[in-house]
Order: sequence, then structure tokens, then C-alpha cells
Amino acid sequence: VGDGSTTITVNCAAGTNHNAPGSKTVSVNVQMANPDLSKNDPATIKAAAQSGQAKNLWSVGDKTPIAINGKVGALTIKGTYYAIILGFDHNASVEGGNSIHFQIGKDASGKDIAFVDSEYLSSGSSAAFRMNTSNTNSGGWNNSYMRKTICPAFLAALPADWQNIIVAFTKYSDNTGGGSDTASKVTSTQDKIWLLSEFEVQGKRSYANSAEQNYQKQYDYYKNGNSKVKYKHNDTGSACYWWLRSVYATFSYYFCGVGTGGSAGSNLANASLGFAPGFKVA
Repeated sequence: VGDGSTTITVNCAAGTNHNAPGSKTVSVNVQMANPDLSKNDPATIKAAAQSGQAKNLWSVGDKTPIAINGKVGALTIKGTYYAIILGFDHNASVEGGNSIHFQIGKDASGKDIAFVDSEYLSSGSSAAFRMNTSNTNSGGWNNSYMRKTICPAFLAALPADWQNIIVAFTKYSDNTGGGSDTASKVTSTQDKIWLLSEFEVQGKRSYANSAEQNYQKQYDYYKNGNSKVKYKHNDTGSACYWWLRSVYATFSYYFCGVGTGGSAGSNLANASLGFAPGFKVA
């Protein structure tokens, strides 16, 4: 019925064919998850995910606060932002079950946000929220500056208790790039912090490698009709473009993104756009 510890004592009286045994005691500790996701600590969220009961406790779109503190690319992030539940046991046959998938996120007011830096919409080679520091999608998601530099820096900026419950798992993406829509370019990576793909957001293919969707599913959060528009974390009156991990399959220097109206789009690989990463607890 709730959190707490107790001792259960078991007694058995003597009968016609046995003497009374000694009493036995069992110590019991119960930890119950709070139905308000935001009131649970990371360890409780992890336990709920591993039990397979998370979907019976919380709902897609629920959010929980995370105090982020660290430098990610060109931006020092220091503040509390919210991770939203994208789905439970998402794409389990490929990506594993008993899990909760999250994305950052929202701010305290509930506004959908992506992180932007001082280089927003500019292209170049300096540290920023770029897919690559040169204008190419060669190497796809696997070898991108975003995956190798920005995403690990973001993980390091999270509190230790959140870092401890985030797991690496399989994501499929075009990991070659180079300008042709070739199915064999879609391979797997193991990621703790990642960007969503075009199909995971939009539920259809516009520019990504057409074979990606064979290994992906649209996240329930976006499938349910929630807004794909994200606003600058430091100017929530302004919508921003935000990056996806999918390459623009038929161009050698674009990656996919989401436009300011929420539609599928793309941009130069070395442009700085909004950063809205995902992670998995399992």
C-alpha cells in the first residue's frame, strides 16, 4: 500500500501430529513508485522500467526534472530542464524491452525546447551543435562530430544518478553517408545519448535513407500528435530548427532536421542547430 519497512512474524501452533516450531521472521522493504513521474528519483524510475511496470504507472508525455550543469560544445548549460517520456518498450524487438525512452525536453513552464548556442544557424568548424565540423555527411551518424563529441559532453553534464541509469543500446542509422540512398549503409550503433531519426519523429520518410525505417518505429509521443516544434531554450518565443541523426541520403553534405513549423527538413552538416537529445532507461 506504500513505502515502508516491516517485519512479518510467522507462527504455527502445535497440532495432533507435530510440535509447535519456533517462530520465523521475514524483513520486508517496499518501495513504491509515485504516480507523479517528477516525484521519483532516478533509481526508482530505473526499477520501474526494469520491472516492466513503468507503462502502468506513467504515461507518454510525462516529464521529470533534471539539473544539467556542464559545457556542451560552445554552450554552458546550467539549469533544470525536463525529460519527457517518448515511449515505453519502444521498438523492443530491435532496441530491447523493459525500458523508457526519454527526450530533452521541456522547460519549467512546459515549453518544448532545444538547446541552441551562439553559433545558431551559422556554419563553421568551431565547437557548436554541428553534425560535423566540415560540410559533409560522410561517415553518417556513427562517425559524426555530434555523436562522438557533443553527445558524450551532454552525458557528462547530467547528474551522476542520471548517468548511472542511462544505458547504451542499439540504434540503426545510415552510418556511411556520401550521397546515395543505399540500404546497406544502414547499420547499428550502441548509444547512450543520441538524436532522434527522421522516421522516429515524422513517421514517414522524406529525405533520410529509405531503409532506416525498416529498423525504426515512430515514437508514440510524436505519433500521438504532440508538437514537433521546439523553441530556443534561451528565447522560448522563437521556434528553432533542430537536428536529427539521419543523413540526407541523396546529398553528401546535409543531415536531416526538423523545421520551425515541425515539418521534415535538412541543413548543412556544419551548421549549428537546436540540440534535443534522447536517452533510454532500462
